[in-house]
Amino acid sequence: MILDRSQVIDGILISPAAHFGSRFMAQAKRKTKRKTKKKAKRKIQAYAFIDTNIFLDFYRASEATLAMLEKLEQVRDRIICTYQVEMEFLKNRQNIIRNIASLSNLSVDASFPAVLSDTQLSASAKKTKKDISKKQAKLSNNLIKLLDSPANDRVYKVLEHVFRSESAHVLTRDMDIKNKIKRLARRRFQLGYPPRKAKDTSMGDAVNWEWIIYCASKLRGRFIIVSRDSDFGCEYKDKYFLNDQLKQEFRERVGQKSLLYTQKLSVALSELEVPVTNAERETEAEEIVRISPLELARRYQQTIAKFNAITSQSSFTDPGSAFVNVTLKLQEQQDRLNRLFAGIENQHQGIED
Repeated sequence: MILDRSQVIDGILISPAAHFGSRFMAQAKRKTKRKTKKKAKRKIQAYAFIDTNIFLDFYRASEATLAMLEKLEQVRDRIICTYQVEMEFLKNRQNIIRNIASLSNLSVDASFPAVLSDTQLSASAKKTKKDISKKQAKLSNNLIKLLDSPANDRVYKVLEHVFRSESAHVLTRDMDIKNKIKRLARRRFQLGYPPRKAKDTSMGDAVNWEWIIYCASKLRGRFIIVSRDSDFGCEYKDKYFLNDQLKQEFRERVGQKSLLYTQKLSVALSELEVPVTNAERETEAEEIVRISPLELARRYQQTIAKFNAITSQSSFTDPGSAFVNVTLKLQEQQDRLNRLFAGIENQHQGIED
C-alpha cells in the first residue's frame, strides 16, 4: 500500500480513490440543491386585475358562473384592485337591479271572446296569469331586499372581502401612493392615452391602469387583466388581444414580465391555479355572447306580448279548431315563459332569509 499518496481527514486514513468519491458525491449534492432552487424560482406567482364590468356581470350570471365568484374569494390576496373599481361597482349596482326589476314587471291579459269564456282554454290562461303574478311578486320581493341592504346580496358580500383586503396591491384612499397614481392618471387622461373611451369624462380607467403598472413593477410575478371594456383590448374568434399602446407601454415601464389580457374570469382563475370546471367555462362563454339581464327581460317581454296577442283574438271561425290551436300556442309560450323566468330568477338566488 502506498501511504504517501493517501490523506488523513479527521484522523482517518483515506485513500485517493475514496477521497475522490466523497468529493464527487458532495459536488453532486450541491448541484442537486442548485437545481431544486432553480425549479422553485421558476414557479412565479400570478396576480389578476378584474375590471368593474366583470363584477357587475355576476348579476346577469347563471348559477354555474356564480360558482366562480366564490372561487375568486379563495385568491382574493392576489387580486389587484383599486378604490375606483369599488366605487364604480357601488355606483352601478342598484341601477342594474332596477333595470331588471322594471323590465320584468309585466302583466298578462288573459281575456277571451265570449264563445270561449267557459272553456278549458280560458281556465288554463287564467291559471297562467296567476302563476306569473306570483313569480313576479317573488322576484320583486327579492329585488327589494337587494336594493334595501347589500347584506342580502351574495355578490356584494364576496366582493366586499376583495375590496377590504389588506394586500399591498389593493389601492385604498388612505394610501400615500394614491396621490402619485392620480397625478399620472390625470396626465394620461388629458393626453388621450388608453384605456379611455372617446366619450369618457372620468379618468377611472386611467387610475386602474396606472395602479396595474405600479404593482407590476413592484411585484415579482405574472399579471392578468380581465375586462370586457373595448378600451383595454379586443376579441376576435374567441381570442383576446391587449390594446397595442398598452402592450408597448407595459414593456417600456415594467419590462418583460408576462401580461395576459382576457374577457373570461375562468381564464384568470386557471392562471391563479384555481380549478375551473368545463361546465363553468362553457357557461361563461355562452353568457358573454348571449345573455344580459336586459336582453333576458326583453325576451320575457316579447313572449308576454305574444301570449297576450293569442288570448285577445276577437273572433274564431271554427271554435273547435281554434281551441286546439290556441291551446298549443299558449302551452308553447307558457313553456318559454317558464324558461325565461328561471333565467331571471337564477340571478337572485341566495338572497332570501
